[in-house]
Parts: sequence; C-alpha cells; structure tokens
Amino acid sequence: LEKVTPEACCQRELQSQEGMFVDKEACLRGIERFQNRQGCYTVILNSFETYVYLAGALAIGVLAIELFAMIFAMCLFRGIQ
Repeated sequence: LEKVTPEACCQRELQSQEGMFVDKEACLRGIERFQNRQGCYTVILNSFETYVYLAGALAIGVLAIELFAMIFAMCLFRGIQ
C-alpha cells in the first residue's frame, strides 16, 4: 500500500498559492522534508502567539499617549479658567 500525498501538502518556495513547489516529485513520493506537516489551525495559532505581545505593547503605548494627552488637556483647561 503506497502512501499518497495530496499536492496541497507540498511545500512551495513562496508562502502563496501561486509559488513554485520546492520539490513536487519528492513531496508526492512521501519525503517529509518537502511536505507541510502542520495543519492550518496550528500555523495560525503560532502566528497569533508570535504577534500577540507586539499588539499588547502597541495597545499599552497608545493608552499611555492618550492618558498623557488627557492630563495635558485638563491642565490647559485649568489654565484657561
């Protein structure tokens, strides 16, 4: 019984649908280093975990800027009265 690998599991040079295959024949023969072995959910979860700290830091930075802007506006308002 020969193990059949779908073409969609073969690695491409660029991470896009139109990219050329790294080695399509070796992939279809079942050589694992030319295949994508992770599922979409795992890849998306890993990407999310990579960028969640950057997004959090950016949100905290924006929050700090907004807080200082609000304090500055309050000081200006008190100076006008």
